[in-house]
Amino acid sequence: MKARRIVALLLLGFLFTQTSYAQRVEGGLKPHSSKRASIYSAILPGMGQVYNRQIWKVPIIYALGATTTYIAIDNYRNSIKFKNEYFNRLNGNTSQLLSDYASYSDESILSLHEAYNKNFQLGIIVTGAVYLLNIVDAMVYGHLFDFNINEDLSARIQPFASSCFGTTAPQFGMTLSIGIK
Repeated sequence: MKARRIVALLLLGFLFTQTSYAQRVEGGLKPHSSKRASIYSAILPGMGQVYNRQIWKVPIIYALGATTTYIAIDNYRNSIKFKNEYFNRLNGNTSQLLSDYASYSDESILSLHEAYNKNFQLGIIVTGAVYLLNIVDAMVYGHLFDFNINEDLSARIQPFASSCFGTTAPQFGMTLSIGIK
């Protein structure tokens, strides 16, 4: 409960200390930093997104992280359960065998252990990938934070015809011009 309060206070602190780009430039403050956003996300996942004013991404990051962590832990527990079952069968400890798996062969128990162990390792990799994607997302959006998205963008397509040296037939084509009105 105490950790939740600390995280909430940190997130609120970032919200209230943020200023617009114009305020930072006029006030002589440093511009938005993608490096700072990525460091914040490395320290606490989602904190870089709060710094970038993308608070809506924080629940997604934590849901993905919690889901992949849960899957990894569940697979680890099952892997240990089947490993212990296999070793108890090999050592003849019939008092510690699980009755639910009495009809399973030793090879089946071993292959279940290996499958759960493989899924556990994959779960760790996916959890790490979610953590790294959180950092990369904060860094990329930090780079694009001050990018000017102008409503006056335009695109113009024009046909053209030209003649080439040495040929009698004209060349036809299209040009695409993208710019600001």
